[in-house]
Amino acid sequence: MSKKLSLLALLALLPLTAQADGQWIMIVHQSETGSQAASRRSLPDPRSVLMGRQVRWEDGSNIDLVLPSKASGVLDELSTVLGLRDASAFQRHWLRLAFGGRADPPRFLGSTEEILQFVRATPGAASVIWSESIDNLGVDTSPL
Repeated sequence: MSKKLSLLALLALLPLTAQADGQWIMIVHQSETGSQAASRRSLPDPRSVLMGRQVRWEDGSNIDLVLPSKASGVLDELSTVLGLRDASAFQRHWLRLAFGGRADPPRFLGSTEEILQFVRATPGAASVIWSESIDNLGVDTSPL
């Protein structure tokens, strides 16, 4: 039995706006088991996912978190918005969680395109990107 997979552009429009000309957007790829509205209601709090407080979907499967690499410069901005000093502090936070056995560390990819490709191809994947990064990539998004 094949499940219809969908890319939900969850615009859990994080109250994480660091600049006035864009916003952080969480995107996820999960199996669609009901209506899109039901799926959207079951999505976790973006901050909880990013900080490793929630590492599983409601069905118990792991959230495969993927984020921009430190070299991209975007991770520094995201880290600051989350209340951490910089990208190195964010990575250290996740290493502590991983070595403490509480979570698997996120994957860090070099570009927004790589992140979008990974999320599209990986059920259970989640990521956060800056909305200006997806304007010309042909990704359909809609607010909740």
